[in-house]
Order: sequence, then C-alpha cells, then structure tokens
Amino acid sequence: MRQIYVLVEGQTEEIIVRDFLQPGFGGGVWLTPVILKTRRSAGGPPGRGGVSTWKKIEQDLRLLLRDPSFHCVTTLIDYYGLPNDSPGMSDRPHGSPHDRVAHVERAISTAMGNDPRLIPNLVLHETEAWVLAAAEELANLLGKPMIAKKLKAHVDKAGGPELVNENPSTAPSKRILAEYPGYRKTHDGPHAVVAHGLDALRRTCPHLDLWVKRILQEGN
Repeated sequence: MRQIYVLVEGQTEEIIVRDFLQPGFGGGVWLTPVILKTRRSAGGPPGRGGVSTWKKIEQDLRLLLRDPSFHCVTTLIDYYGLPNDSPGMSDRPHGSPHDRVAHVERAISTAMGNDPRLIPNLVLHETEAWVLAAAEELANLLGKPMIAKKLKAHVDKAGGPELVNENPSTAPSKRILAEYPGYRKTHDGPHAVVAHGLDALRRTCPHLDLWVKRILQEGN
C-alpha cells in the first residue's frame, strides 16, 4: 500500500479526498488529506484552510516532504484564486486553461527543486467544476430538477466543466450559487460528486484524469 499525502485547501477538499477520491482509487493507494495551515501564531493553534500566499503553501509542502514514510505528496488546491506570487503565475502563456495550469504546476515543481516525490495538482478552475459535471446528481440531491438543465448549459457553452472560467463573477461556484443561492459547499458539492462517480468525472475532466493516472501509477 502506497501512502500519499494530499495537501488540500480546506474542509470541502478534505471531504472530497476522504469520501470521493479514496473509495474511487481502490486498493494500492492510500490518500491522507492534510488541510493547509494558513496561520502559525506563537502559543496558539495554526489556522486551517484557505490560500493566501505561496510561502504558506511551500512551507506545508516542505514539511510533508520531510516524512519518509509517505511515498509522495500531491495537492488538491484550486487554480482559481491561487496566490499571484505562486510560481508560474506571472508568466502564464496564452492558450487553453489546460496549457496555463500545466505551466503553473511545472513551475511549482521547479520551485520545489523538482522533488520526484512531489506531484503538484491544481483543480481547473475549482472543485465546483466537478459539481458542474455532476449537475444531474446535484439537482436530484436538492430536489430541483431545473438546476441540472441550467448548469449543463453553462458547461456546454464553455466546452466542458474544466473550462468554466476563473472570472470572479462567473467561476464555477458563482454559477452554482446564482442558480441555487442555498448551495452548501461542504455538503451538497461532495455528495453530488460522490453520486456521480470518479470514472464518470474523469471522462469529462481531462486535467483531473491526468492527475488520477499519475497517482495510480504511484500505487503500482
């Protein structure tokens, strides 16, 4: 059994690793989610969740990489809202979102010394893109069948769930909230993607699919 740390952005991502990704991966790989520490104050507990600066991400990655009992370390952090001081953000190429996020992930790897035990992964554009892919399941969960049709229209117009953009007013989470203001990030989203299933999600989210393949290779 290969042990893999997953540095996650917050509670939603922690739940997704535990309830969605781990069961979907099956045997051979065990994923341990670790929520990013955002505050380290003397005499008090560290803050948890959210991303404010690259330095805080880097500190946690280096700490996890010091544990020799884990085969590798990866991340489940949103590309949308990634700190501007993160490696690769200032010189992202023109092109598709897939090209741009891959550039940032490579830059992160370089900044971390190309450690072979590190697999940088940024979610295009946030985990709510996966919820958009699970629009039917979300609608069933909420008992609001029209929501599925509306969310699918956003996905179709963009060309896929991962292509729904990073604009602050039209990012995946903003579109979901616009259609259903009562959306609960830590409950409704994870439950919808669990019902959708990892194999189905991989078919519509190629960046996610590449990451899963890398993780599964580490388990062999």
